[in-house]
Amino acid sequence: MKKSIRIWDLPTRIFHWLFAFTIIGSIVTIQLGEQQLHAYCGYTALILIFFRIIWGLIGPFHIRFVNFIPTWSKLRAYLQGISFGGLGHNPLGALSVIALIFIPLVQGLTGLFIDDDIAFTGPLSKFISNDLVSTLSSIHRINSNLIYGVIGLHVVAILYYLIFKRKNLIKPMINGDQLLSEEHSEKKSLEPLPQSSKDDWQVRVLALFIVLSLSVIFWYFVLS
Repeated sequence: MKKSIRIWDLPTRIFHWLFAFTIIGSIVTIQLGEQQLHAYCGYTALILIFFRIIWGLIGPFHIRFVNFIPTWSKLRAYLQGISFGGLGHNPLGALSVIALIFIPLVQGLTGLFIDDDIAFTGPLSKFISNDLVSTLSSIHRINSNLIYGVIGLHVVAILYYLIFKRKNLIKPMINGDQLLSEEHSEKKSLEPLPQSSKDDWQVRVLALFIVLSLSVIFWYFVLS
């Protein structure tokens, strides 16, 4: 009988889906020309990213960067089929997570300083020179293409695993659990022992406190 193990804690799962909806919302609103709604989506995305960075440092086991960002030897072992990559994110998935954090982070931060001379001016653009505003506005436009790219790769990867490897990557991000499959006995895991992520009320209260604190800080220093 296969055993399941808690991989994604509730705050991580909520972050994942809120972040996905926020990115989709930012794309839809900019296409509709709703600049202010687009900005609100960007602000929300930034708060979520800052939470994810903090959570990646102090959160439960499988969400911590130190436990899933691969070294070169781990990445090579995975690509050569020596290891299945451990629980949670495999080495390639870990790299995609970094891209999905870093690229929207650049987009959100540059969005705070842009000025399109028509309908929107970033809340922090008044603190920098016009030349720097122009540069950051250009980066914001160019970086949007990278967002489309990483989203496309993310969707393709999910479909590839679902169709060709018969592995549902979406379900664990809903219920938080992953089955321990035969891979754990047939190949050497990158983790010494399968370990569950802590997901009790203390973890959830801590996550809520971090998000609320980030929201207040962001409002006070950026939007007020």
